[in-house]
Amino acid sequence: MHTRVHRSICLVLIVTIMLVAGFPSAIVRAAYQPVSSVVLTVGSPTMTVNGFSFPIDVANSKVVPVVEAVWDRALVPIRNVVELTGGSVKWTPAAKMVRLSLESHVVDLTVGNANARVDGRTVWIDTDHRVAPTIILDHVMIPVRFAAQSLGGLANWNAESRTITLTLPKQMEQVTDMMGHTVTVPRRVVRIATLSATATQLVFAVGAQDQLVVASFGSAVKGKAMGAIYPRMNQIPEAGNQNAANIETLLAARPDIVLTEEGPALEQMKAVGLPAYAFSAEQPGQLTDAIKRMGALTGHVAEATSSLNLLTTKMKEIADAVSAVEPARRLRVYVAGTGIFKTFAGDFFQTFMVRNGGGVSVSEQLTGGKIDVSPEQVLVWNPDVIILTSYTKDTVSDVLTNPQLQNVAAVRDHRVYVMPKYVVSWDMPVPESFLGTMWLAHKLYPDQVRFDMSVEIAHFYQQFYGFTVPAADLAALSQ
Repeated sequence: MHTRVHRSICLVLIVTIMLVAGFPSAIVRAAYQPVSSVVLTVGSPTMTVNGFSFPIDVANSKVVPVVEAVWDRALVPIRNVVELTGGSVKWTPAAKMVRLSLESHVVDLTVGNANARVDGRTVWIDTDHRVAPTIILDHVMIPVRFAAQSLGGLANWNAESRTITLTLPKQMEQVTDMMGHTVTVPRRVVRIATLSATATQLVFAVGAQDQLVVASFGSAVKGKAMGAIYPRMNQIPEAGNQNAANIETLLAARPDIVLTEEGPALEQMKAVGLPAYAFSAEQPGQLTDAIKRMGALTGHVAEATSSLNLLTTKMKEIADAVSAVEPARRLRVYVAGTGIFKTFAGDFFQTFMVRNGGGVSVSEQLTGGKIDVSPEQVLVWNPDVIILTSYTKDTVSDVLTNPQLQNVAAVRDHRVYVMPKYVVSWDMPVPESFLGTMWLAHKLYPDQVRFDMSVEIAHFYQQFYGFTVPAADLAALSQ
């Protein structure tokens, strides 16, 4: 009976995905309910949750599901199973009682007691009235079918493979994203989709990249470095970006959350009930806030804290180093965008990077994000230093020989530099930007600001990507 019901549910979900475009959005929203599929194997210390492997107990690999021989019932250590669905488990040692909470369900069980309280009702745990919770290796072991059904789910036992498949609802909660939108997301996120390269890099910053089921890397990121860091990159489907999302691809991937930026795709996803969460990192403080939020959303709080500690420490080191430069001696900096006559207004990340690096952005008084400027305007600004981004189509040689720029101080003094890139260009609003700020401060004030860039680069990529940068790449980036 349970197998037939489970298959029916799967069939309904498949049909819903195939026909989603033809259904009214209200019906689609009702159909899209993230659920947890948990597979446990008797004797195995790991379980699979929505396609990803997790330890049943991080501290003790001997904690495994068992079959109690006398009752012939499967028992599982319940804590991590329930918590990975976003539910909660409370243990009261004095009473030897465990409380399971998931969505609207509350289940109270007592070790050795064949009765339980389910949503306020007293019930038998099993038709065999000997079946009761027990303790093995200091873990409360619960009869698995009863636990699943009491929490609004299903349990299926496969005798041949000795596996238990649980289908449980996910505990949902309302959160506010960085753009002020209210979003309903699972309390515990397992399957992650991204619709922007920035959001993808934030996933890496908290060590949750192995949970990506859809990811936007962007053409600029899909290079040699990222391929070496993350071999899975070309195996993960893309689903467009914040301006236009492929809804069918997203629905088929069954994400717990879709991480994106502000754009038209938010309305697309809202219409079908996908849990879309918008990030922004353009303004001061937003990058660290974004990493902190990402850690909380994905359950990688410790990893996020470690990454934030590194960023905070290094940004303070940069601030201390450039503080010795007198305000009157601070250099005027022009940052080029995709071309030499394209730059960034004061409301874009590059302006704050210049300020943090001890310089003064010549375009900081402008608004409008990415803007076109005339050669005459660059002459009026007369920057001391010109920074070309890694995606600027004009080369250093092009700028130095451009007849329209010969009277610009940066050109006259040959102070035109290209911002490095490894995974992404170091001027982008992602964690790598601290390396760009450090590099910029040294380029502006080489006699006063000194960093061992090879050490800093190696440390950063090990911390944020778990990757050892090859010696040849280190040498090129440290120039």
